[in-house]
Amino acid sequence: MRLKFAFLGTWHSHASMHVREAANRPDEVELLGMYDPNADVIAHCQERFSEWVEDVPVFEFEEAVLESDADAVVVEGHVYQNLDYAERALEAGKHVLLEKPAGVDLDQFGRIQKLATDKGLVLNLAYMWRYNPAVHETIRLAQAGSLGQVYGYRGHIPKPKSWHPELDTEYKVYQGGAYFEMAGHLIDNMVAIMGVPKSIHPHLCCHYGKKNVVDNGVVVYEYDDGLAIIDMGSMAIGSARRIEVHGTEGTVIHAPIGSGNLSLAVEKDTGDYKAGGFQDLEMGETGSDWSLLREMRACIEGAKEPDYSQEHDMSVQNVLFEACGVVDGKALV
Repeated sequence: MRLKFAFLGTWHSHASMHVREAANRPDEVELLGMYDPNADVIAHCQERFSEWVEDVPVFEFEEAVLESDADAVVVEGHVYQNLDYAERALEAGKHVLLEKPAGVDLDQFGRIQKLATDKGLVLNLAYMWRYNPAVHETIRLAQAGSLGQVYGYRGHIPKPKSWHPELDTEYKVYQGGAYFEMAGHLIDNMVAIMGVPKSIHPHLCCHYGKKNVVDNGVVVYEYDDGLAIIDMGSMAIGSARRIEVHGTEGTVIHAPIGSGNLSLAVEKDTGDYKAGGFQDLEMGETGSDWSLLREMRACIEGAKEPDYSQEHDMSVQNVLFEACGVVDGKALV
């Protein structure tokens, strides 16, 4: 079947990748249109989507999306809007692809997970690098034991300094500021590789500009047999995003995140890779093969179970909240 989808909320920059995929894979996915309550957001989206689609249809009301022929709703609003969008879409019988992180209220997220299960609907999280071939191969190697005991994970995910003004308009409403908005990407990856940490040690700081919102953070995640470190700063020059996974029998480095670059060294032949020094590989960029929409389509058709379970997604959200100092399950300041 061809997956028909529509947007509820289009504020988030990640919406573009789904528009691009609809344009590049018309036999697989069809974009029916978009809704956002902010007319400026819609106008901006028409401009940025025009690279792939000349004129995306606009739904005048949210209800029109819920009553449309869309099989699935892709939720790309502000993080504080998204759980409400997702809940209403599920209630209307739509499958949901929910932008990361999974909202600002743990109880509500748990409620919509149960709602999806009760109604037999797919609820997937849109962590955009889940189907980057280099990231996917890193997880596969770790889970297969090819790296031995994973004792170290390092993730660096900065934001450009030019985006720093967003802190005062968008991220200031979240506990953890920019760390809340960005770190989930790498926590998702870390939990897939190492599981849930036994303790979390955050260092969240305000170091630039008005110095009133978290813009620089390092969090150490402690495991029984290893440590993970995820850091970010929102005033970076150049793109230095990277993931490192260190094991007793192998090391994997992916940089920059989202590219096809993968460097690995393994102590023993794995079947796919020979033992020895670092091998520099080109695996393909995000969306070059499998994708979030392809995963959604396959799950809806019943061809497979989701690669990431509800339990995994809830664990990632819990870890993110604790890393950001959220103690009551509500991330809004």
